[in-house]
Amino acid sequence: KVGTTETEMRVNSRAFLIQNLSESAIVYFKEKREDNKKVTATTGFAIPAGHTLEVTLRARKLSLVASAANTDVRIMYVSGDV
Repeated sequence: KVGTTETEMRVNSRAFLIQNLSESAIVYFKEKREDNKKVTATTGFAIPAGHTLEVTLRARKLSLVASAANTDVRIMYVSGDV
C-alpha cells in the first residue's frame, strides 16, 4: 500500500510493471537518485486509477506517493526481453 507520504522501493535496475489498483487515487512515481529528492505530484509521473504502466528503469530506487492513503499499488518484475 502507498499513502500520501513517500514510499521508497528498491527495484535494482530491473524491468517492472507498476499497477495502480485504486478506483480513484492517482499514484506518482520517479526515480530516486543521488540527490535523494522525494516524489511529489509536481515532480512525479502520474499513473491514473485502474491503470498499469510498463516501465524499464535503470535506477536502484523508486519514490512513490499517492493522492489518498492506503492506495493499492503493485510492482511486478518482468522476466526476459521487454
